[in-house]
Amino acid sequence: MKVSQILAELEGNKKKLKQILRDPVLFTKFFLNHEPHPAQEQILRDKHQFITVVAGRRFGKTKAMAFSAIYYAITHPESIQFILAPSYNQANIMFWEIVTLLSKSILLHLVERTYKTPFSKIIFKNGSEIHARSTTKPEYLRGHKAHRVILDEAAYIPDEVVSQVIEPMLADYNGSWIKIGTPFGKNHFYDTYLKGQSPDFPDYSSYRFPSTVNPHISHEFIEKKKREYGENSIIFRTEYLAEFVEDQNAVFRWADIQKNVDNSIELIDSAENVSKQYVIGCDLAKYQDYTVIIVLDVTEKPYRLVHFERYQGRFYTETVMRLKELYRKFNYAKVVIDSTGVGDPVLEDLQDIGAEGYVFTSKSKVQLIQRLQACLENGEVKYPYIEDLIKELQFFEYQLTRTGIKMEARQGFHDDCVIALALAVWAAEQYSGSGYISLGYSCF
Repeated sequence: MKVSQILAELEGNKKKLKQILRDPVLFTKFFLNHEPHPAQEQILRDKHQFITVVAGRRFGKTKAMAFSAIYYAITHPESIQFILAPSYNQANIMFWEIVTLLSKSILLHLVERTYKTPFSKIIFKNGSEIHARSTTKPEYLRGHKAHRVILDEAAYIPDEVVSQVIEPMLADYNGSWIKIGTPFGKNHFYDTYLKGQSPDFPDYSSYRFPSTVNPHISHEFIEKKKREYGENSIIFRTEYLAEFVEDQNAVFRWADIQKNVDNSIELIDSAENVSKQYVIGCDLAKYQDYTVIIVLDVTEKPYRLVHFERYQGRFYTETVMRLKELYRKFNYAKVVIDSTGVGDPVLEDLQDIGAEGYVFTSKSKVQLIQRLQACLENGEVKYPYIEDLIKELQFFEYQLTRTGIKMEARQGFHDDCVIALALAVWAAEQYSGSGYISLGYSCF
């Protein structure tokens, strides 16, 4: 239907227009030319102040929240909404979905201006605003106020950021929020999901939708994933069934992983000044794994993760050159690599910078990981929010074998980030300004 036809129809039927504006599902169908699936309809029509949606992958959460944000902006003049996610890239996925929907709709005429920099923002002619921001640097959110906040991949946003930064943004207007994402640990996302299931919290509602409720995705693909990972595997249960899973085999406690996230840390490409002391831990890719390089600032405790690289499919010669480059950029930092197997010839090529190797045996690996475990418990190593690192720490587990205990990534996950961080911590404990001394007592 052409724009002129829509305008003519609405002008001649104001009753229909009021009906459409009262119902976000009808609004979506009429103005955005999309048919929400039944689970999306439930979310769109929910009027609770605090809504938690636990959803499997490919549920259609981005579109559902885009529909909701547009509807709220149009029907609530001069309203302020924030789309918040663990990374700016993640927040922008939803933001640009909104922009795309508006660009194909008559509602585009209601947009005053769209900003791409310094932060993504849409200003409507009725005074409403939609902002997209990251929670990586929560201090940039302080002082802002909002009528409504959408937290995408909410489980990956630290508890303290929600309680100390995001919730106060709603205080001016007694605002509302929607948390949506896949389950990840038992944190604020889990807590508000439980509140939504309880009659004791009338302002809360919550839903749990597996991936299969979306009629537009391939159920054959989901069945393949079930067979690949196993119906009871943590990957299938969390990522596709959207279940909160209690993990008794985790090496690192979720509370310890969370408490060491420090979003004030900025990743850098070279030393801040010549007085800083750094160490580098590197886990080399094997088969389908990743090479991970981590640089720690060890000038003082707690150690701070200030540089992070993760890649695959490169020749080892490239990694050797990169490590030598970082060695120089970070004040001739001590370099430690996993020298087991393929790492041995790589170590030979790094002798000119004094790199050291750590040989993995069943015993030495346990000792290395236990040092990292103790440092996390004691709050002695801090890192910014890096999803790959956080996820690997959570799904690094104990496994009982005939010969004892193994520590490794759960099936379907990698442990390259964990090993690189552990190697960097091991190096940090031996570092001093003039050489190496044993500092193992502080963390092990």
